Amino acid sequence: MIIISLIINTVIFFLISNWSYLQKKKKNPDYPDRPLTKVILFPLALGIVFTLIVDAFKGVMVYQLILFLVAAVLLYWIFFVMNKK
Repeated sequence: MIIISLIINTVIFFLISNWSYLQKKKKNPDYPDRPLTKVILFPLALGIVFTLIVDAFKGVMVYQLILFLVAAVLLYWIFFVMNKK
């Protein structure tokens, strides 16, 4: 799932950052070339960073959900199981 998210994010950032350049290059083949870092590496870096941030938030949410479930089970055990004795 992370690979698919990375690919989608990279493609989106590639299109956003290069859309006008690609349009100008299509109309005029003599339009000056952009450096490789601006065309490919910058959108790739943005896609990687965005994917890491989003997946980190997903991980934190799952971690908090697990902690909540552990706390709920512990409280249930304390108040209902231990209270019967």
